[in-house]
Amino acid sequence: MESKQSFSTSEVARFCHVTADTIRKWAEAGRIRVFKTPGGHRRIRRDDLMRFLRENSIPIHEDLDNSGVRLLVVDDEKAVISVIRRFLERSSTPFQIEVAMDGFEAGRQVATFRPDVIFLDLRLPGIDGFEVCRRIKTNPESSTSHVLAMTGYYEGEVAQRVIELGADMLLQKPFTPDDLRRALAKVGVEVN
Repeated sequence: MESKQSFSTSEVARFCHVTADTIRKWAEAGRIRVFKTPGGHRRIRRDDLMRFLRENSIPIHEDLDNSGVRLLVVDDEKAVISVIRRFLERSSTPFQIEVAMDGFEAGRQVATFRPDVIFLDLRLPGIDGFEVCRRIKTNPESSTSHVLAMTGYYEGEVAQRVIELGADMLLQKPFTPDDLRRALAKVGVEVN
């Protein structure tokens, strides 16, 4: 199915949870980019709408988001983020990838990006991965996100504790592409 490339002000109003009049005012103030049809109707292009939503931390409405699996990588090690990102980008499976390097940023990204799958390091600065996992799984808005916890300090009680908090599994670092593929398959995401 081809995704719609432009939207009326009333459609955008629904996506933003405001009135069409508010969208018109935002357009007149230059906050959101619009164009006019030959009949004089305001329309907003998909790219402009998505940029506006991201810049204003407005959650992406499910009717807009058909561009693959939304995946959040939470780790304070750039090398780990890079390995996961390269693995996903080489796949023919479409992914939207966002990154957070601490627990606070992870919480913000979970609220605005609404990931389907979260690769979550357990040892993070500030709020640790256990607490991030607990918050994700106890919040009705994010509880359906799959959490794939990661650690370089693997011990039996660590695995049990994070699974009890709601993680789907614990991945031991360092991991291979096959480990990543198996972890994603466990939560129903096939990587080709």
